[in-house]
Amino acid sequence: MASKATSPKRSIAHCDLLPDLLQQLLESDHNTHLVVCATKSEFLVHLAAAIRKQRADSEAATSHDLLTKTIGLLARSSNITVAFCSTLESFRAHIAVFKPTADEPGSQRRQLLSILDMVALHTTTTEFSAQGLSRTLASVVETAYKAGIDLRLDECENALDSSNPLWGRRIWDTNVPLLNGSVRMGGDETNWGARGIPVRRIAERWFEFHPNGPTG
Repeated sequence: MASKATSPKRSIAHCDLLPDLLQQLLESDHNTHLVVCATKSEFLVHLAAAIRKQRADSEAATSHDLLTKTIGLLARSSNITVAFCSTLESFRAHIAVFKPTADEPGSQRRQLLSILDMVALHTTTTEFSAQGLSRTLASVVETAYKAGIDLRLDECENALDSSNPLWGRRIWDTNVPLLNGSVRMGGDETNWGARGIPVRRIAERWFEFHPNGPTG
């Protein structure tokens, strides 16, 4: 069981590209359980595309361990475990049985459950709605609370299609219907046959939004 000396934190952070998120996790003081809402191959394809995009930026290329493959990266990666969930059903099943690893005796490191692209995972399902998202958000909050660990959500930009509004930070401002299975009107992603609500407003019930990773 993780230490509960301080209250667990719940946050939503903004990392435009996947290497930014991984760099933050590698540099944090947490033992991190990263759940990627994609297959391993999809994750690697997006990571490679994001790295290629950042290599075009000389400033970014010098600031990321991920682009230089240092020994320090390999050492710090022992603080991160990774799980892949490619469907909403497999993600919910994983969260339902998730248990953090036991803290090492005398360890002062907090544990963190970090979830990547959980909202984006809903977009191809009938549960991309206030009802469906609330169900998923409530389950991850309950899991982290029972475990006494910090919880962080990130939605990273699709480096293969940076204009896609259903990825990255823009997804939080997307309107969704209140109930599962509502029908779009006229093909517009934000034009629903029922009254809609921004994803951000749903998430704010449980989470604080931060421009960067959680502090502490």
